[in-house]
Amino acid sequence: VSTTGGENGAGIGGGYGGAGTNITVSGGEVSATGGELGAGIGGGETGAGEKITVSGGKVIAQGGKNGAGIGGGKGNFRNEGNGKDIKVIGGEVFAKGGMAAAGIGGGAMSDGTQIIVSGGKVTAEGNKHGAGIGGGINGDGNQITVSGGEVSATGGAYGAGIGGGSDDHGNKGNGNDIKVSGGTVKAQGGENGAGIGGGKGGNGTDIGITNGKVTATGGDSGAGIGGGKGGNGTDIGITNG
Repeated sequence: VSTTGGENGAGIGGGYGGAGTNITVSGGEVSATGGELGAGIGGGETGAGEKITVSGGKVIAQGGKNGAGIGGGKGNFRNEGNGKDIKVIGGEVFAKGGMAAAGIGGGAMSDGTQIIVSGGKVTAEGNKHGAGIGGGINGDGNQITVSGGEVSATGGAYGAGIGGGSDDHGNKGNGNDIKVSGGTVKAQGGENGAGIGGGKGGNGTDIGITNGKVTATGGDSGAGIGGGKGGNGTDIGITNG
């Protein structure tokens, strides 16, 4: 299946102003490209991407301008382009965000929340200001869990590999409640972003690594695990990995 969204619509999911909800890929080969401002899989412009699950097959998801690869379309200051309750439990996923959006998570101006990888192979790339997995520009990455599988997450310039996008207006761009308990994780922050934690100007808080193999590398001036440039790293626990 190959699909491309019309103007401001998702490749698979919501049209302009619409959310993409209860979307499941369990097999086959799927290529989904968002229209301008829409997600590859998830919300159209100002639409959230929620309850999206990949359990098998091969998925290539490319966000349109300002849309996440998998998650929300372009949001606004009300965070209408959030990516929430996204699960990868199997299969192979490549997700790339449009400008200022996350690979998996929030579109521009939006958060990525409740993202779980428990199996499969995931490659997630944020575009400039977006996290690989987590928030878009001015978006937080919250409640992100990796318990299995193989994950490579690369932030765009100023975004975290896993966590927050860049903070452009204050008090955003944070990576909160990020847990790794298994699998193999490679997280690379963009310039000024943490590998795992905050984007530029964002904090990394409540980060725990209890198992698995983790390689986290900060971009210029960002922590490997913790805060992006100008951000704090707080409540970080490592017991294994």
